[in-house]
Amino acid sequence: MFRTRLVWFIASALLIVSARGVVADGSKLAVGDIISVVVEDEKDFTKQYQINSDGCVAMPMIPPVKMLGMNVSDAASAISKALLEVMVNPRVSMSFVERGKMQVFVVGQVKTPGPISVGIGDRVIQALAEANYDETADLSHISVRRGDEAMNLDLTKYLKGQDLSVNVELQTGDTIVVPQLDAAGTVMLLGQVSKTGRFPLKPNMTFREIMGLVGGVTLDADTEKITVKREGALEPMKIDYTLAMAGDPNADLVLQGGDTIYVPQLETATFTVMGGVNRPGPYPLKGKVTLSQAIGMAGGATPDRGNLAKVSITRSPEGEKPGQIMNVDVKQVISKAQDDPVIRRGDLIYVAEKKPRASILQVLQTLLPFGWLLR
Repeated sequence: MFRTRLVWFIASALLIVSARGVVADGSKLAVGDIISVVVEDEKDFTKQYQINSDGCVAMPMIPPVKMLGMNVSDAASAISKALLEVMVNPRVSMSFVERGKMQVFVVGQVKTPGPISVGIGDRVIQALAEANYDETADLSHISVRRGDEAMNLDLTKYLKGQDLSVNVELQTGDTIVVPQLDAAGTVMLLGQVSKTGRFPLKPNMTFREIMGLVGGVTLDADTEKITVKREGALEPMKIDYTLAMAGDPNADLVLQGGDTIYVPQLETATFTVMGGVNRPGPYPLKGKVTLSQAIGMAGGATPDRGNLAKVSITRSPEGEKPGQIMNVDVKQVISKAQDDPVIRRGDLIYVAEKKPRASILQVLQTLLPFGWLLR
């Protein structure tokens, strides 16, 4: 029933941006919108205008210009045409400034209940984003009241992409009612998750759903060692994170009130870069890192000293596999003529250093004490 709060926030953010900043890409202008008009060399006409209740903007010296339902490009053309009555060849540019506002009411399980301002044409999801719904909100039973009419909406269908129509467009004076979740206890989340703490638990809620609700795990999470401690159980239960998040019913544990989910942190993995590089030393190994990327992290080869044609990787023994030394020509890697090896935990990368060439002065300084031999 509940899906990711992260997805909800992303959807909200995208919709808010689309409502307020993408009019220039073809969306239609509405009553209350604010636009900026620039008429070249004509200061009297160059300023911001608001579209009035008749869908027009009132400009000096010409009749009101109707632009309701137009995009920015068409509206600019309409202004240019109207200005032909008072000037020759007017050059007009126009940009969208701000969506017109209207007031709606949000009550129930939100952090800022009461009247809020949203853009004309905004939908339910934007209003809930403005009002900051909390974790106890039941998004599957949202009600929008408009006069004597009440619309019951299951916004979880919208968040899942199953039914986009439930995210209805709002009108001035609408009241959105957000009921409280019928919780079956709480579950505690600890460790490397995007949001820790105690969360209400819906009946038959699974591990995958609660992970979605809190935005998933962090980059430092050790997903191979996640456990669920259940009240009354002697040992914690291990979770196969990959299978659970893929929806495998055998791995996606149904949670119970009082469960504690613990996501431990990955042990710090490092590799070391030495030799002819600008910043030699150890570096954290996070995710997939190739040899060329590792050298880049160390600041690249030192000018005139680092020899990228002679790079070695010393690899420690791993299990039954013996240690090994690999010689790599990174110049060949850069030219795509050779594969770029993937670095492992504990690898020692050594970039050979070229021997500096002696200058003529240094040679003379070296030979001078032995000049008597040439007599």
